[in-house]
Amino acid sequence: MKRLFLTVVMLLMGMALVGGAAASLVGGALIPLDQQVGTHTSAAGAVLGIGIMAAAINPAANIGWVRAGILYGIVVFGFEIGSHFLLGSPFNIGPVIFGLACALLLVALYPERRDLVPPTTSLPMMTPKTSATTSTTPPPTTPAPTTTT
Repeated sequence: MKRLFLTVVMLLMGMALVGGAAASLVGGALIPLDQQVGTHTSAAGAVLGIGIMAAAINPAANIGWVRAGILYGIVVFGFEIGSHFLLGSPFNIGPVIFGLACALLLVALYPERRDLVPPTTSLPMMTPKTSATTSTTPPPTTPAPTTTT
């Protein structure tokens, strides 16, 4: 049952993100900054939403998208707090409730919660490659000839 609810939450979150991306295309700004610098936030939102919806088919096999959905909830909260206190923008509670609720549901419904946090083990040190002519093993030794007297 948790698996079904996880899929439903991911689908709803993805559809809302795609819908929000589409709605931003008809915004009131004449010269959107994102288009001027080479990015397009509507496209980014749509990609995130589509990825989350596609991952909803098998969330356990697409843990990266589940992590992205959780990260979205945290980032939207930080964005609203930052834009309110740093820029004086009005605080929009709707995206915060939606983002945090979806993030918490993704965490609560994911089958293996401990897998959501990536392992913190350090990566093994890279060893330099050796060429085909260089060998790390010593050459075989031949026994010295014995002389009989």
